[in-house]
Amino acid sequence: MPFNLVGFSEATPGTGTPGIAPGGNEQLYRVAGDDLYVTVEAPYVIAFYAAVESTPTTALLRQAKMIDYDFTRVMDLNVGNKAGGYTYMFGRPLPLRVDKLQALTVNATDEDTLIGVWLSSGKITQAMLDEVNPTHKIYGYGDTTQVVNSWTHIPITWTETLDAGIYEIVGMRGATYLSTNMTALMRLSIPGSQSWKPGVVCQHEGSAHAKMDSDFMHRVGADWPLMGISFDTEHLPNVETLSPVAHTDQDVELTLQKVG
Repeated sequence: MPFNLVGFSEATPGTGTPGIAPGGNEQLYRVAGDDLYVTVEAPYVIAFYAAVESTPTTALLRQAKMIDYDFTRVMDLNVGNKAGGYTYMFGRPLPLRVDKLQALTVNATDEDTLIGVWLSSGKITQAMLDEVNPTHKIYGYGDTTQVVNSWTHIPITWTETLDAGIYEIVGMRGATYLSTNMTALMRLSIPGSQSWKPGVVCQHEGSAHAKMDSDFMHRVGADWPLMGISFDTEHLPNVETLSPVAHTDQDVELTLQKVG
């Protein structure tokens, strides 16, 4: 049941029902124009997020020979409650074909748009989540100016020193800061591993490296099961972020279970 977070982010996609371009610098999936190609390893949608700058209505996932998946939970990018556009489906995922996928919005205004799609190998049940026994929680920060509408690598400085070993990642929270209130998507980037990049919707901080909302993690599906996504203490994780704006500060908190 491991999963990837993929994103679609565009400044001026048009009005009507425009397709949103996949985030630039996407390295896990083949991209052509507004199409992202689903793989056989992860053909299920376990979560969805959509936000537009000022006129949220409806967002769609579209594939040939399938009825559109229609999401009405779309938020205003400028609103502080970033969980408002998130749809949680870990235990009841939607199937996709191994084919090209488009993300679209119903737009009255040509404006910044951000969509996140969580693509999994299968469902994540409550029983799977309950099997986790966390052993550590660590915090790190970055100070990299993000490239607009493109996945941007963010080196993370971790404030704790872990004992040597192997740690599985079983939860994540992310936050970014810029004077504008727009949000971002954040996913893991583990040195030496390109297999899976799970991630989350970011909180927006009121100032650089401000305290994160303690309840936000539970509202955006950021508690994870044991998925085999791990790192050793010689290869600490970094992150990637995607947003319509150039955030300058990043914060990440990981929940870990030591497995070796």
